[in-house]
Amino acid sequence: MAQKEEKVPFHTRFGLRLLQVLLVVFALLLVKRCVDIYHDNKLTDEQVKIEYFEKGYAGGMKKAQGLPEDQEPQFKNYALEKAYRDGYRQGWDKGREN
Repeated sequence: MAQKEEKVPFHTRFGLRLLQVLLVVFALLLVKRCVDIYHDNKLTDEQVKIEYFEKGYAGGMKKAQGLPEDQEPQFKNYALEKAYRDGYRQGWDKGREN
């Protein structure tokens, strides 16, 4: 006696294909983001990172002391954004201690 093979319903096959496509797109976007971050870190000079850290530190100190702070700059370079945020956080912490 031969068993009859049951086909998977169309909506299930369609859903699986859609899930595969979405996972591939998500993986490509994630890889692109990682490559961009690596590239930004390689090309950004350490002196420039230190300048942005100091700007962030000054902004964090002003905020902690209740002074009007400068508007946070818009970043396209992830390394500079990270340096600014690290400086801001440290400035905020030091300003609150005093």
